[in-house]
Amino acid sequence: MIFPLFETICLEQGKVRNIALHQQRYEKSLSLFYSGTAVKIHDLWQVIAENSQFYTALDSPLIRCRIAYNHQHYAVQFFPYQRKIYRHFQPVICDDIDYSLKYQDRFLLNQLVKQKGQADEIMIIKKGHVTDCSIGNLVFRQGKDWFTPNTPLLKGTQREFLLQQGRLQEIPILAEDVHQFDEIRLINAMNSLD
Repeated sequence: MIFPLFETICLEQGKVRNIALHQQRYEKSLSLFYSGTAVKIHDLWQVIAENSQFYTALDSPLIRCRIAYNHQHYAVQFFPYQRKIYRHFQPVICDDIDYSLKYQDRFLLNQLVKQKGQADEIMIIKKGHVTDCSIGNLVFRQGKDWFTPNTPLLKGTQREFLLQQGRLQEIPILAEDVHQFDEIRLINAMNSLD
């Protein structure tokens, strides 16, 4: 069975993080990708709950849940997760990339990652603007304030959560302006600002 889209959801200390935002993105992605096709919408919280024996058996405080899906079906997997620190980002230019949905096909992203050299991750530049890295959104600190580009490839759930909390501000960030910031971090479902 082919699953062109997926969601990555964080389970921390047995609690499902940002599930409402994941559900919103999942439903929106279904409607955009399968426009004009009948879709079956699953409750992602219920999907996780029905498979609790698989993640409780992992005995890990931090678990990555991956739900791959199509217009009718899904497949769910759970993995123990260890957070990593990303300090160095290699700018990589790609003006024609589109990753507006969380696609399983990451061929172009994987090709771009090959250009990272000794850096920890890439920083994708599209038409002069900072977008994302290969596995999440980017955030930039200036003093005590955190900013994120208003040109993301994918509007991540962690990004949306932090914007709603007022902990993050969305602004235009040009590649030439990156040096003005004190720190750069990667955020995604598994990695927040905390």
